[in-house]
Amino acid sequence: MNFNMRDKIILAASLAFSLTYLLLGEQIAYPANVVFKAMGIVLLGFYALFQGKPVLAVGLWLGSAGDAFLAMQPQETALGIVSFGLGHLVYIVLFAAVLKQAGSRGLPGYIGAAALAIFGAFMLLALQPHFGELRIPASIYNAIIMIMAILAVMGRGPGLAIIGALLFVVSDTVLAWRMFAGELAWAGWVVWVTYYLGQAGIALGLAQHKP
Repeated sequence: MNFNMRDKIILAASLAFSLTYLLLGEQIAYPANVVFKAMGIVLLGFYALFQGKPVLAVGLWLGSAGDAFLAMQPQETALGIVSFGLGHLVYIVLFAAVLKQAGSRGLPGYIGAAALAIFGAFMLLALQPHFGELRIPASIYNAIIMIMAILAVMGRGPGLAIIGALLFVVSDTVLAWRMFAGELAWAGWVVWVTYYLGQAGIALGLAQHKP
């Protein structure tokens, strides 16, 4: 990958915001913590925009909106789910375009897609009793993110983007168990690290992808 000085500054600032939130998130006063949580992904969106990928930028900015909603007091969980869901719909469009342009990975891609579909169904059934009033939006979100990941592993897209999509699944899985089932309370750092690396992988991979 070739990065000019502007790209390096944007990506370094994005990483700095993410690390600051990881290390000091609970110590940053509200509402400054909302800014620190969202800004890392906002900057990834600007990186994508400067690479001539405005649709990718919109997907990233929708994710940053989801970050902001989940950091608000009180937490706007429903709006956060909607924002992330819309962001994943953008990624679905992009990964579907990669699949159409570059073709499928054949049997390995189908095996990966089947494994993700089974995993997604298991997660949906296991978490249904915990969704409460958010059962419908949370279930729809589960389906959307699994479709996004399935399209990512099926297509011959950039490796970074595929890894990013899978890391996003890991992050959302752990987050769902923490948020809805009240388990894995120790795993907040896992959620944030896999989430940021997932978004960064998608941003860097798809921004550099040349059909």
